[in-house]
Parts: sequence; C-alpha cells; structure tokens
Amino acid sequence: MENALRHFGGVPVRLCPDNLKAAIIKAVWHDPQANLKFLSFARHYDTAIMPPRPYSPQRKGKIERNIKSLKRELKGRTFKSLAELNEYIRNWESNVSEHRIHGTTKRQVQEHFLSEEKSALRALPPGLFPCYREGRRKVGRDCYVTVEGAYYDVP
Repeated sequence: MENALRHFGGVPVRLCPDNLKAAIIKAVWHDPQANLKFLSFARHYDTAIMPPRPYSPQRKGKIERNIKSLKRELKGRTFKSLAELNEYIRNWESNVSEHRIHGTTKRQVQEHFLSEEKSALRALPPGLFPCYREGRRKVGRDCYVTVEGAYYDVP
C-alpha cells in the first residue's frame, strides 16, 4: 500500500481496501473492524479507511480488470528474478496499461489520472511508515527471549 501511495505521488482522502484480512479483520456493513497495523498506517498517512460493503462488488474499485490483463500478459513467460519481473511489469504498465482506454471513463488511463485524480491527492508525509518485525516470543525460564539468535532480557 505504501509503495502504491509513493508511486502515485500522494495520499487520497480515503482508502477503500478490499476486505482482505491484512486490512479488515471483520467486514460488516455498519462497523467494520480494521487491523490495528492498518489503522496505524492510515493514521501515519492521515487518511480514512472505508472498506466496501461485504458481497457488494459494485462498490469496489475497478482494479480487477487490469489484473486480468496483466495475468494474460505474463502467461507463459518466465523470469530469472523478482527484479526482472518487476521491471517487466513497470515497463508494461507505463507503455501499455496506462495508454489503454478505460471501459468506464472512455478516456486514456494516464490522461484521466493526471487531469482529474492526481490533483485530489494530498501530500505524502516526510517519512515512511515505521515497519517492525513482529512475532510471538516465549519467555524462557531464565527470563530472556530469543530473537534471531540474540538474547534479550524481559523487563
């Protein structure tokens, strides 16, 4: 999500994530329960979280169509590394996907974004969202926890 915000060069007023568990723990119509890490992320970027209603595909974004196109483009291709795959997708996006005519707006995707949507984005915060590796730890009988082979005492 952070890479997407940085790619587009700004933050929307609200994020509308699909009801994936990494973002929305409990998808209910009146009071959805968001993942605490995702709430912290939204606070850092000063944006609201507005997940779509469960079982309401008409309220979701139009992203799935582009994913199908990308899957068709990648079918049968092999890549030596993740970096090579990412470079191919970046190239495909800038030279093919952004120049297609959008089915709903009937306009070129890049032109529509630059003329109407980019101006609605707010400025990015100066720093990245702080990312930590989290995990369950077991306190040993000696009152230490082990993290990647290092011992830390428990206060």
